[in-house]
Parts: sequence; C-alpha cells; structure tokens
Amino acid sequence: MINKLKISLLSIIFLVNIDLFSQVNVDAQGNRYKSGVSNILNAANPEDIGIRNAAQVQEDKDDPLVYGYVDDKDVLWSTTVWEIIDLDQRVNYPLLYPVTFDVVADNRRPMLWWLRQEIEKGNLDVYDRGGFHGEFIRKEEKIDDIFKIQKPTERGRNRIDDASQELKNLITVQVDSLNFNPYENPNLLSDEQKSIVNDTTFQKIFPFKIQDFEFRTNSTLTSDLFTYEMFKGFTNDDPNVQGGAPVRIMQPDGYADPLSLDEITEYTGICAQIIQDYFFVEGVDFYYLPLEYYSLKQWLIKGIWYFDKKYSELIYRPIGIAPVTTPIDPDDNSDDFGSSNDIICADNYEAPPVDGPDSDNDGLSDLDEDSYGTDPLVADTDGDGFNDGDEINKWFTEPTDVAIKPTPEEILAFDSCSEREEEEVVVKKSNLSPLFWIYYPHARDILKLGRAYNERNTSKSITFDDIINSRRFSSIIYKEENVYENREVKDYIKNNSFMRLLESERIKEKIRNFEHDMWSW
Repeated sequence: MINKLKISLLSIIFLVNIDLFSQVNVDAQGNRYKSGVSNILNAANPEDIGIRNAAQVQEDKDDPLVYGYVDDKDVLWSTTVWEIIDLDQRVNYPLLYPVTFDVVADNRRPMLWWLRQEIEKGNLDVYDRGGFHGEFIRKEEKIDDIFKIQKPTERGRNRIDDASQELKNLITVQVDSLNFNPYENPNLLSDEQKSIVNDTTFQKIFPFKIQDFEFRTNSTLTSDLFTYEMFKGFTNDDPNVQGGAPVRIMQPDGYADPLSLDEITEYTGICAQIIQDYFFVEGVDFYYLPLEYYSLKQWLIKGIWYFDKKYSELIYRPIGIAPVTTPIDPDDNSDDFGSSNDIICADNYEAPPVDGPDSDNDGLSDLDEDSYGTDPLVADTDGDGFNDGDEINKWFTEPTDVAIKPTPEEILAFDSCSEREEEEVVVKKSNLSPLFWIYYPHARDILKLGRAYNERNTSKSITFDDIINSRRFSSIIYKEENVYENREVKDYIKNNSFMRLLESERIKEKIRNFEHDMWSW
C-alpha cells in the first residue's frame, strides 16, 4: 500500500514538473508567446528558445518592488504633473518598438502589446476613453472596439459634412409621421404622445447627451445636453431673426443672440456626432480598422512628486498612463506632422520653369497662355495688378477676371510663412487622441513581465515597470496641478511651441529646486 502511495505521489510530482517545464504564456487570443531569450545557447530546436524550465520560471519571479506606505502627515510637499513622452525621440524608442512582429522573436513586444493582452482578457480596467486629463472619472465597460479605429466611407463623410441639414430632414420626417413635434414643448404632450416618444422603437434625437463632455477643453457649452432649442437656433434660416444667421436659442419674440464662430464650430461637431451615434451603419457609413502599433505616437503619464519628510527625499510616483495615437483622417494621407514643403509661401515658393517662348515675360509660355485664354502679349490680362503667371502658379486665381484676385489676407499669410508652418504643426498635433487611461498600480505586474530592448546589453533587458519608475525616458510637461482648474500650458501660451517648451523646463526646475532649497538653509 505504501509503495503504491509513493508511486502515485511520484506520478503527480512528475506531471506537475512536466507542466512547469512546458509552461508557455498565452495571449488574449490563445496564441502562445515566449519571454526572454533563455536557452538560446542550449536549445536543440529553434522553437525551444525562450521557453524556460521549472527552475528558471521560479527564478524569474521578480515581482515589482512594493511601494511603501506613505502617511499623509509624512508628505511635506507635493505637486502633480502630466507629461508627454514623445515616441519620436530616440531615448523613448524602447516604449514603442517593435511595431511589427514578423522580423523579431516572440520575446520582443512593445509596451502597449503587454497591456493590450490583459485589457482584452478583462484583467485590466481602462478609464476616461479619449480624455487628456487622467482623472479616472469613468470606468469603461464597453471595450470591444477600443483597439479599433473608425474610418468613415465616402458616404459617411458626406453625411458628416451635411449633418445639420440631414437632422432637419429627419425631424421633418418624424413630425410628418407622428402628426406632432415630439421636441417642441415636450411637457405639453398628451399621455398618448408621450408613450409614443418614449417607445424604444422611436429614435429620440433631442436632448442629446454629448460624449466626453467632461474632457472638453475651452467648450462654449455649460451643460452636456444639446437641446432641440439649441439646434433650432443653430439652423435658423428666418431672415427676420438676425438675418437668418445661427443664433443661440430661438426666442418666442424673435430676438436671439448670434452664435460666435467658436460656438458654430462646436455645434457643427455635435450635429455630426449625433448622425454618427444614432444613424451610422457599419459597413455602409463606416468600417473599423485595427489599431497598428506604429500609430502610437506618444504616451501620456500622470505622476506626483512629493517630499517625504520621513526619508528626507523627493520621490516620484506614477499614477496613470495613456497611449496616444494618430486618428485616421479620411482626407489626409500625409504624415502626422506634415512638412514645410506642404505649405506654399514666400520662403519656399519657386515659380515653375517656362516651357517655350514667353513674349510678355509673365511666367507662362505663349502656348500655355493660349490654353488659359490669356493674352500672350500682355503680362496682366485682366489688369488687376497681378501678372498671369503668378495668378496661375502662386495665387490659384483667375487671370482673366479682375474680380478674382488674391485678398490682402492671402497675401499676408503668404508672406508670413514661418507662422503658418507653426500653426499647421499645432493643428496636426492637436489631432492626436489618447485611447484610454490606465491606473498605473494596476499595470505594474503586467509591465514587470514585459521587457524592453537594451541596446547596451541585449542579454540583460529592462522591464517596462523599471523604465517608468526610474524615469528612464524623456518627457515634456504639458500640465501641472494649479489654481486655474489645472489648465494646460497651451491654454495660456498659445501658438508658440518654443515658449511652451521653456515653460515645461521652468516647471521641472521648480520641482528640482524644492529639494535643493530644503538643504540650502
């Protein structure tokens, strides 16, 4: 009996050892992946590289260094900062690469890949989708499309462009079919009418709850509800009310305040959002593209610097991280930040060479002037003060019509080329969008498993958790905790990237100086 028991125990131990020996990590789709480059010098077969035996697995149990408990009374001073880790900088490459996996071993994966595995399994929570602030206001429950990018079709783009008019048409159809307006004075509707409006088969458009309203900066609205009265004022076409211009809210007496340009822009975007949320059809108006890792452009990181009087030390603690990607612009196939060559202006304009005789020396050959309908013997055919060649090649105006010529604003913009380039870059960068925020303490165990490439010693890689906690990255502060509702640097330094960079350095210097000043007495 004892021998049989020993044999049974040995069998169990043997099976457990086999299981440990063959332990392989599995991603969210059930595909195995390897960790490290173990056995590379001893592996009998290529597929054995990276698979660790039981002893090695036990040895690898390198859990994240536990944060010590910090009592509130021990924090002498603290400040919270939000930083951008630009992945175009070489020092930050370990947080981006590799972006494709067909040329590297299974052990090489970017930081976002490790997080994605656990998010798709439901083991890692995400917050504040699309938000720049990282306040962890809203936990995201629907994550099916979180690693997909929605791209509208040509039909979808047309619907977005004509969103306000389409909404007017849809409301007209609803009113005609119901024989009453479900949005006009909803409190005066009869019980029967209210039951129709509240029926699940009826698509109620207004009031519309604006998505991510809490994350909007410089919004012209005071509430996250876009009402029918606001839409009616926005689509005003009554010549007796502000000449048919968009107004804030249509008043019964016909008086209304006109909308500002910023308000018109925001209202237009909300109308497009309504069409996309309520009436877009997948496969017809849009389709999904999977997120590619090369679309990742930045990491946002929120952290707190504090001076622990118990240890007399200035310490940094990461609070949250967010991947930032380039959204797909259906009308833009250029690179993400453009180049100066994309902007025609005084600094880079060169008149195209003239192919053939040019009798009036206006920059157009006599043969070309014949095709444009201009006079080959007169440099300025329409007499508007701009020669025919410049109107065709520089200003893109009509050289035979005196009324169609460059405006003073266009001429000024052409002459101030450098300012236009900076504005163009600012617009491009403003299109970057965070996917979501992750509470950093939740991600530490995952990031401790993932290892980044170490170009100084490929056999000794470094974990992503170590990179973040030891701040082995280059960053720019874009926001700090302040009395002005934690406003961003761009909110008070506009259209000047160099001054924003100096402001970021000023904030860093202020933090560094605190510890220095503690010992200067």
